[in-house]
Amino acid sequence: MNKTALNRIHQALGGIFTSSDGRETVRSYGDPVAEHRAVRTHAGMIDRSDRGKLRLIGKDRVEFLHGMVTNDIKKLTAGSGLYAVFTTDKAKMLSDGRIYCLPDAFWIDVEPGAVGKIHKHLDKYTLASDVTVEQLTDAFGLISIYGPATPEILLPFLSPGPLPAEEYSTARMSIEEVSILGARNEITGETGFDLYVPMDKTADVWNRLLKAGGPHGLRPVGTEALNMLRIEAGVPKYGVDMDESNFPMETGLEKTAISYTKGCYIGQETIARADAQGRMSKHLSGLVLAGETVPDKGRMIQSPPQAAGTDGKSVGIVTSAVTSPTLGKVIAMGYVHRDFTEPGSKVQIDGISAEVVSLPFYKRNGPSGA
Repeated sequence: MNKTALNRIHQALGGIFTSSDGRETVRSYGDPVAEHRAVRTHAGMIDRSDRGKLRLIGKDRVEFLHGMVTNDIKKLTAGSGLYAVFTTDKAKMLSDGRIYCLPDAFWIDVEPGAVGKIHKHLDKYTLASDVTVEQLTDAFGLISIYGPATPEILLPFLSPGPLPAEEYSTARMSIEEVSILGARNEITGETGFDLYVPMDKTADVWNRLLKAGGPHGLRPVGTEALNMLRIEAGVPKYGVDMDESNFPMETGLEKTAISYTKGCYIGQETIARADAQGRMSKHLSGLVLAGETVPDKGRMIQSPPQAAGTDGKSVGIVTSAVTSPTLGKVIAMGYVHRDFTEPGSKVQIDGISAEVVSLPFYKRNGPSGA
């Protein structure tokens, strides 16, 4: 297992370790619910250095990347960014990704398990273009701060100017004399920033931020709390809620990750045809369950039984579930047949009643969906 550069720091803080695609991560620091609460009320800091990181350089990079993803790369200017999907020629999902436009490059952030696949996929198409794809996963760590106190914590480190307000926008910061790329990320439903730090400087930066954030209620957070937060925020995760069997339109990403006016790209014909034909046969939906049992990934979602002692028909499958500290209920995301996606629809999971709700479950101004 590839250990995080912050291993000793996490040990000293009481970190409980796990792994993600062969890379060490911290599951929690002993109390994931308290860590979750810190993000909702103040701020939490998490080591996400296992994330995949790629950089595209070369004079043809704009035209090249525009033809590789579902969103409109040509509209980007330095300091802006967007969310997009890499698809096959049949419009199945290879990965999602956050793409940031720098003055002389594109920075791409993907799930740890997808970085090798996307690197190979991009390389395959570079032969006729002046484009180079650089693998930077081991060269840069990623420290993320999420929560309403994030701007107060980071403002002293900006160089120069205010924190950018738009999600996916970027800013340069200087922490411990280290130049850092900061990118706005609202995966938790709160204000947040991902800080890409040279790997050999991550310990210095982590310690400085933890000290600076102490007066603002900042505390270290593990992946268990992050999972609760992102499910409450209704954010699907590649490799968990979506994979190569899915079209992006099934996942709700058509609202944020697909441009229907950008022109040709890999998989565009299938996506345009599906848009013209209407809804997909299934859609990623929110579910609120009765009781306290959290269903496992892969559990069947069924329609209500037609009569006592009978089983309902299969209408979907659970992808993520958690007991929500914010709502005090068991919530889940899963693919539900289009006949049951209307909010208020009744279904059951393992014999437990559940109700379909709109995503997200949580917004900053209060719970939603449930």
